Amino acid sequence: MTDWDLMTEYIHNAMHVVDKAHAASRQLREDANPETFDNFRAQLEELVQRLAKLQTVLNNQEAFALDELADWLSKAFTANPSPYRRTPRMQLDTPSTPES
Repeated sequence: MTDWDLMTEYIHNAMHVVDKAHAASRQLREDANPETFDNFRAQLEELVQRLAKLQTVLNNQEAFALDELADWLSKAFTANPSPYRRTPRMQLDTPSTPES
């Protein structure tokens, strides 16, 4: 999976977390208590973490693009991705499970 595929996965996961945070905010408005507030804060913290990953990539678009190009060229000539990167390899996140 390429960095660009992972980027779209990051966006999809962030959208899922936005939905969960929105549901938690609705629940907090309907029934304000310490449990719903803690759930809301946890959802917002997860959203902030996901968005921070996206911001890292957006702040370094050129470096990620060059690393992706280097990987493609390296795979074409050696069948292995480039061992050197200016940016960290993106890791596939596991989306948070939807609450029932």
